[in-house]
Amino acid sequence: MASIETVKCYCCGLTEECTRPYIDRVRECYHGRWICGLCVEAVKDETVKSQRDISTDEALKRHMNFRALTSSPPEKSDIDLILAVKHLFFRGLDSPRKEGLSFGRSRGCFSSTVNGTTQGVKEGETS
Repeated sequence: MASIETVKCYCCGLTEECTRPYIDRVRECYHGRWICGLCVEAVKDETVKSQRDISTDEALKRHMNFRALTSSPPEKSDIDLILAVKHLFFRGLDSPRKEGLSFGRSRGCFSSTVNGTTQGVKEGETS
């Protein structure tokens, strides 16, 4: 029985316990680099979805570039959020309004105050 070794993925850093023959087979396929099963599948997907024939090495580079872009937050995430909210706000202002729709006054327990007394709820009444 082959001994178990711990190996770290070249792409994502995930560590797995694998046998030496399996590690060697994976490294043979990926130019000496060991990559985990998830990244192997992602590299296969990159190869399949490409419009032209690309090498395994090119697919691996594309996968790593994608991971680099998506695995960390944007540099200016607070500014991006502010700009997105601003965009939504102005888009809402520019959209056409339907006639007859307006925000009506809500009818609460204390609908109005006149001379310090509340109108709409008599003393002792509950809503």
